[in-house]
Amino acid sequence: MRYTYLLLNFFTIIIPVSCSFEHKLHFYHKWKYYLPGMFFTAFLFIVWDYFKTKHGVWSFNDDYIIGIRFFGLPVEEFLFFITVPYACTFIYETVSYFFRRRIFPDSSRYVLWALSIAAFVGSFFVLHKAYTFSVLLIISFVLPLATVVLQKNKLDSFIQMYIISLIPMAIVNGFLTALPVVIYNNDQNLGVRVGTIPIEDFIYCAILLLMNVSLYEWSRQRALRNPN
Repeated sequence: MRYTYLLLNFFTIIIPVSCSFEHKLHFYHKWKYYLPGMFFTAFLFIVWDYFKTKHGVWSFNDDYIIGIRFFGLPVEEFLFFITVPYACTFIYETVSYFFRRRIFPDSSRYVLWALSIAAFVGSFFVLHKAYTFSVLLIISFVLPLATVVLQKNKLDSFIQMYIISLIPMAIVNGFLTALPVVIYNNDQNLGVRVGTIPIEDFIYCAILLLMNVSLYEWSRQRALRNPN
């Protein structure tokens, strides 16, 4: 069905947007902090997406998209970088508000730094795998920057959010890769899949969410330091 990808975007965001006006969270009041970072991150990912599509790292199945394209990318792919980060940032905001107890110790920061170093080193062993190489290299820089911005309880909330988001990610990305809506060139990834989802997608998602949440928190912190 040609509306498949469009409907996946719609159902991804409809509940988070509806609940953004909930009287305790009032997430819509924080859009002024969130939206600039979201659009900036979306721009970077669209550029990344454009080059990966152009060079055959992945492609899109015309049977499941409405056919409107910009720069070779379906309009649904542009929406993806709005709907998915928004839904997950809403989960982050919900976790931060309703679950204030920290679960992960301060040492989790050092674990993430270790993962960053491992990703950086590992990226040079997969130079011939464009998708694997790019996600490992990029997360090796994003992770340490995020741990600086997301202090203690914020980092804890992010980790909780990421774990929770794996459930809707498995559903949405499962549809995208099972039908498939997105067709991956296995010559450019490790060929390791969780169900039908390439293992690299979990790192890709982590980068997308880390950038969105980090820029959101950075904007909020900046506003608190400079109230005028």
